[in-house]
Amino acid sequence: MHDDDRALRDQLRAADPTRALPPASPTWLDHRMEQIMTDQSVTTPTVTPETPRRAFRRWMPVAGVAAGLAIAAAIVVPLVLGGPEPTVEALQPPMGGGLASGSCLVLEPTTVAAQEQAFAATVLQIQGNTVLLEVTERFVGEVADRVEVAQVDATTSDFSGVPFAVGQSYLVGAVDGTITGCGVTGADSAELRAVYDAAFPG
Repeated sequence: MHDDDRALRDQLRAADPTRALPPASPTWLDHRMEQIMTDQSVTTPTVTPETPRRAFRRWMPVAGVAAGLAIAAAIVVPLVLGGPEPTVEALQPPMGGGLASGSCLVLEPTTVAAQEQAFAATVLQIQGNTVLLEVTERFVGEVADRVEVAQVDATTSDFSGVPFAVGQSYLVGAVDGTITGCGVTGADSAELRAVYDAAFPG
């Protein structure tokens, strides 16, 4: 052994705090080692970090209430404020030119197809001599949401037009802002509907 090794060992022995204690007996060492190997009472506790989802769960009810209020507002506000006003246009009543109803030609799909405006409508109201129609279906042409037309006077007309009745549905054709008579405009019956379907297929 070199002198440097001896000097290093002497330094280590001098720094050992237990150098003055007597060495432990082999029997005690064996007993202590057996205790350490067989003792399972000491366990290391598992630390579970707190998940941040708790804070998120606290906000979930608030977010649900906010979403519900937004949906309710979207429904209630339009009802309170009212939707857009329906458009209204006026059409002139049928002008038969003095022809009696018996002088009208048999209605053909080509006659209905020649109309500039054709639509289905229901009579909402009749005030005085003015009939208000609610348009329910458009076949051809630009037609407003509602149409006003003067009521046909059966006692003075040429019978080419059809008087309107509240709550009833009609098929209406018009050219140059004037409702067409001679059967083109009439009650929404199966027969007249078939002619309109043939005039405007699809």
